[in-house]
Amino acid sequence: MRKIDRERIERVARIYGSNKAAGAALGITPSSFARLCRRYGIQTPYGRKYGQWEPAREEAA
Repeated sequence: MRKIDRERIERVARIYGSNKAAGAALGITPSSFARLCRRYGIQTPYGRKYGQWEPAREEAA
């Protein structure tokens, strides 16, 4: 599986209006796109549209 850069995920999240479209642009499923956004603390298009935003949690050491 290829790694997708954080900058690319941020850009796609800003450009596209849905997780489905953003995931398709990256060649991954919408749920995988949302999971990557949560991992990197990026607001998803869905969250932006419906006002749901919860920053990424700190990983336990």
